[in-house]
Amino acid sequence: MANAARLEEADRKKNEFLAMLAHELRNPLAAISVAVQLLGQKDSNGLSAAAARRRAILERQVSHLRHLVDDLLDVSRITRGKYALRRGRLDLHSVLQHTLAAARPVMEERKLILREALSTGPCWGDGDRTRLEQVFTNLLDNASKDSPEGGIVTVGAHVAEGSRVRVSAQDTGIGLWPEYQERIFELFAQLDAGLARSRGGLGIGLTLVRHLVEEHGGQAEVFSEGRGQGSTFTVTLPLLTEGARPEATVERIESRRGK
Repeated sequence: MANAARLEEADRKKNEFLAMLAHELRNPLAAISVAVQLLGQKDSNGLSAAAARRRAILERQVSHLRHLVDDLLDVSRITRGKYALRRGRLDLHSVLQHTLAAARPVMEERKLILREALSTGPCWGDGDRTRLEQVFTNLLDNASKDSPEGGIVTVGAHVAEGSRVRVSAQDTGIGLWPEYQERIFELFAQLDAGLARSRGGLGIGLTLVRHLVEEHGGQAEVFSEGRGQGSTFTVTLPLLTEGARPEATVERIESRRGK
């Protein structure tokens, strides 16, 4: 019992540290973001082509840092049961398209080919737009980190069984061996040290994907034929029945976790 109490206390302190770290990182990052925005307000005609490229790289890297810090803060909230979803009727196809548009410059910078295989027309669901964009962004970011230069990332979306939409992100990267597929969604999960360094990241993005998808009544899965064979991450989300128009709600995750 004493060991269990110590483990519980250590876990609590870890969660508090994550929350504190995320908040502390946000302060200098906010100042950097403002500085980058001010640079962007200068007359672009007065910049050389090289300077404009450097500014664009800076903007993308600041955006990436902000994304990492937000993920860190969100995972700390989830582990402490202090998280809320702002749900409402939305077009999942539109959410995915918006995410793809934001991901294309990053894919180009990493010299990757982005392919789309999307169904046409709206796919109405009940969800939190910001959090679902976060899910799709993390899937694309994971796929791009797994792929070498010249690699291909294929994003697909289609309606399955008439009541669910299935979104997939397939890469041509390092792949996953069977035993690792069982724990890829765990918090801070990483590959072996050499591969982990090449991939980057904190090992929390996919944890957020699974938590957020499950809170939307969906499922997150991964499949890979093995090391060097690439991976396919799939998110399945429920669709609204025809004519359903739920009111916007704010749902706290701890209320569902406690059931």
